[in-house]
Amino acid sequence: MAVKRNKSRKATPKLTQPGLTSLQKSLLDEAGRKVTITSEGHQQEVLVEDVLARKLLQTAATGSPHALSNSFNEIILAQRIRQQTIEADVEFAHRVKAHQQKLLDKARKEGRDLITVLPHPDDIEIIPGVGYKVHGPWDEAELKIVLANCARRDLFILQAGLEERLLGSEADLERDTVTSEGSGSALLLAQFFNQGLPERFAKSNLQIIQDLFGLRRLTKRELLKITHQEWASFGSPKPRGWVTPTFNETRALLEVITDECAELFRDVLDGTIRSDRDIANRLQDLVRRLKQ
Repeated sequence: MAVKRNKSRKATPKLTQPGLTSLQKSLLDEAGRKVTITSEGHQQEVLVEDVLARKLLQTAATGSPHALSNSFNEIILAQRIRQQTIEADVEFAHRVKAHQQKLLDKARKEGRDLITVLPHPDDIEIIPGVGYKVHGPWDEAELKIVLANCARRDLFILQAGLEERLLGSEADLERDTVTSEGSGSALLLAQFFNQGLPERFAKSNLQIIQDLFGLRRLTKRELLKITHQEWASFGSPKPRGWVTPTFNETRALLEVITDECAELFRDVLDGTIRSDRDIANRLQDLVRRLKQ
């Protein structure tokens, strides 16, 4: 006896699409959202796709599963396409990491500067089932920004050494705070820039402490001279013996900057801000308001 096929039910098509459509992306986002339902008198937080699976089985029992079944098939197809994209990203990351490792080994053998190998293989993190992330500069432009922030961190470590000499040893290095409200905040600013650096470029607390101990070998006059020269070479000359604002003032300022940058990042993700010019104007406005 021949088995009749249900022509109203679509078969899952083959994966010929290069990527997800906007509808499929919306389906995946919605399917991955959590909702609260009441089941057997108890509230549970479950994924929308789990609710759909339950509803599909319940509706199938009544003999009318077609609409939900088609939706379920579309979600499964979208998940397969997304997984295919993830696997391609992981494979790409493995190839790039292996290639960059060869370049690094060659540079080391030839005695060249290893910092020029970009991206550095150690900065490429491969995450199975997710994709990959690059925790460092990808090209020379990004490397220039990272090195500039390294220089800012080191400058504030130097400034912290000077402030320790001028204001007294008031820095609690283990807690990364300043115990005196009236003292400078150079150490706080050094930590702020340090924590924003990729892991390969950041200094540990022990390394920062060692840098400060090394500065203690200098005389007060030498510290004043070197710090004054470094600020000038950085394009931001300061009077000899200048100290940073108090810890509380600097902390309040950093909180404003962090909140504003987080809001800017959200606007970029939402598409409210689209161009580099708009981003630059937003940052310039922030700097202007901070100077007031």
